[in-house]
Amino acid sequence: MPVLEKNNTLDLSKLFLEDGERARRLALIDGDWLLDLSRLPLSSAQYAALPALALEAGLPDAIARLFAGATVNPSEGRPALHMALRAADPDAWPGVGKGLAADRDRFLAVADNLHSGRTGLTDLIHVGIGGSDLGPRLVADALDDGSAGVRVHWLSTLDGRRLDRLLARLDPARTGVVVASKSFSTEETLLQAAALRDWLGVRFADQCWAATAMPERATAFGISASQVLPFPDWTGGRFSLWSSVGVSAAALIGRQAFDRLVAGAAEADRVFSSATMNQSLAMQLALMIHVLRRHLDAPTLGVIAYDPRLALLGDYLQQLLMESLGKGVDLADQHLALATSPLLFGGRGTDLQHSIFQALHQGTDTHPLLLVGSLDAGHARPDWHRVQLAHLLAQATALARGRDDSQPCRRLPGNRPVALLLARRLDPVTLGYLLASFEHAVFALSVLWNINPFDQWGVEEGKRLAGRYRRQLDELDSLDFDHWLQLGQRGMTEG
Repeated sequence: MPVLEKNNTLDLSKLFLEDGERARRLALIDGDWLLDLSRLPLSSAQYAALPALALEAGLPDAIARLFAGATVNPSEGRPALHMALRAADPDAWPGVGKGLAADRDRFLAVADNLHSGRTGLTDLIHVGIGGSDLGPRLVADALDDGSAGVRVHWLSTLDGRRLDRLLARLDPARTGVVVASKSFSTEETLLQAAALRDWLGVRFADQCWAATAMPERATAFGISASQVLPFPDWTGGRFSLWSSVGVSAAALIGRQAFDRLVAGAAEADRVFSSATMNQSLAMQLALMIHVLRRHLDAPTLGVIAYDPRLALLGDYLQQLLMESLGKGVDLADQHLALATSPLLFGGRGTDLQHSIFQALHQGTDTHPLLLVGSLDAGHARPDWHRVQLAHLLAQATALARGRDDSQPCRRLPGNRPVALLLARRLDPVTLGYLLASFEHAVFALSVLWNINPFDQWGVEEGKRLAGRYRRQLDELDSLDFDHWLQLGQRGMTEG
């Protein structure tokens, strides 16, 4: 029996009036995180029934297989071993072999030298895209306390203007580079790395580090072998924060803080692999998204940060969820009749209140939201932080409860699903716990939906076609609209 009918229309205000303990009853406290689902159109009985869905889907056995190193990526015949990257003893993890601990110590030693200023470098340019950028940049933005001896600049998209402006204010004698690319063949990354190689000249070999699973390609590119920070080729891009891809974030926040981030993630691994089906943050996040997507037919999910330190969380989760769960066939390669990944969007809460929130409150479409914040300010202006928290609660109330008015233009329909995710405090441990919990939520959803969350063949096809178009564009002396239309026509008819 389904937990909910499609397009469920339970009245949220009525549910709160009928149950004076609803806010507590539909909330989970897991360590230093609170997930409040009381503003979703669920009765208490329906909420209590959700974990049964996971049991029926065989999630406990799937979790056991994941942590045992079994093949959970059938299209590529691979296990998913990224949890080993944050284990206390990574070399003891099933199926990984030896060397992970040494690799982790090596890149963290580099980060420590950069953080302390011992390298003499004042600036570090991190070049990477997708998983080689989003996770480390989120961690750096959330946890930077201003104590590092090096500034970190992030380059992902090919933007010649931005690169030129950046280099104009940096000293090549005091600037290092990290090139983060699993394959060391990512076009956007290598084009920017080549420009930086030209800019640094003879300094490049010794002032550039490569975070990669292909060391030989990095050395062929001109990076000294001693500067290559390897990680295993089984590391998925969107799970690579925990590998040497995180070296620039660790350089900014310090080795000790990065160690605590990893420890928080490892604790989330322990809880997810051992907790009952309704007692982990990961499981509750998965069930929340499952309800919104499969039972309420909501095609979108907004992840809105009311703590500026988490402003990039929505960007990070776009890749994690949409690249993992954006699939149209099941594990038997049969087409799915039911929905999979929502389209995620995000940003800073009080900024978005002045742009998109009008449509969220009174528009004709419903877009569920996850509002994220922290009870502790983490800075010396607590009054500013209380303003953020007041707005978080106000938006949650207005979205869910609505507002009656005799003038239709002033009326808010309410009943817009909104969940709250609050940290007791935001620090390296709690952030690591959150990010690993979202990773496990994605895996739990993949089991509920019977899909493979570890491949991304759509992305690969886009890269293949881009290479072909690049060769065709290079053959042209100039480009005009007629050429453009011809390329488009040919692309739609060629194999």
